[in-house]
Amino acid sequence: MYGRIDRLLVSLGFALALAAIPLGCQSVPETGRKQFVVISAGEERQLGATAYTEQLSKAKLVTTGPDFERVQRVGKRIQAASERRYGKAVAGFEWQFAVIDTPEVNAWMLPGGKSAVNTGLLKVATSDDELAIVMGHEASHAIARHGAERISRGMAAELIFAAISVSGEVDPRLVTATAAAYGALGETAFSRSEESEADQIGLFIAADAGYDPRAATAFWKRMAANGGGGTPEFLSTHPSDETRAARLEKLMPQAVGIYQSAKGKPQ
Repeated sequence: MYGRIDRLLVSLGFALALAAIPLGCQSVPETGRKQFVVISAGEERQLGATAYTEQLSKAKLVTTGPDFERVQRVGKRIQAASERRYGKAVAGFEWQFAVIDTPEVNAWMLPGGKSAVNTGLLKVATSDDELAIVMGHEASHAIARHGAERISRGMAAELIFAAISVSGEVDPRLVTATAAAYGALGETAFSRSEESEADQIGLFIAADAGYDPRAATAFWKRMAANGGGGTPEFLSTHPSDETRAARLEKLMPQAVGIYQSAKGKPQ
């Protein structure tokens, strides 16, 4: 049975024959994995900005106070670390860090660095190290263009180009698909392999930003147990605790090395 995201992508994808899609291959920063993406980075940022405005217009925003200041503080350091490590991938990003007043445990980032953190997540991520792990992880999805990859698998390149470029207006179906593909609608968005990739990139970003990456293992376990033992929607496609812990253990020496190098440097 298709979920909402899949129905959006299928309805768009059948607009033109799949055979008409020109192959668009690129590599994910850090991992080097080849991916199929037919949306240009500029087009994706335009979609992200439109979807961001739309999502925030429906939200109860926190614009002052400790929660807002905390997200701005950590977000700015995540931004700086992302620019240092993956400058080409984030070229053209216009970063924003919103705080949404809702108990839902969630955070997300749309293309172009347009992010939001729910107050519900801030109650779980009690330290800045833990918040940096989450914000680095979400930034990684935008850096690795995971949403664009998913959309590209389900729609024809000509439709994308026409929807954005011919009239100068953005097709609202693409805006909704972008918001959904990056988790801004509160639905499961990414595959387990994409989540693992974001774990790696995000861990290195947080470490480069001067946050202790060793906070990641215990935090993700606590996230998985949040809500009386049930798994939040935010984590429903993330790797299992055992898989994630094993992968983080392998990555941790490199991440700690990055962290140690970053300590003492201006952030």
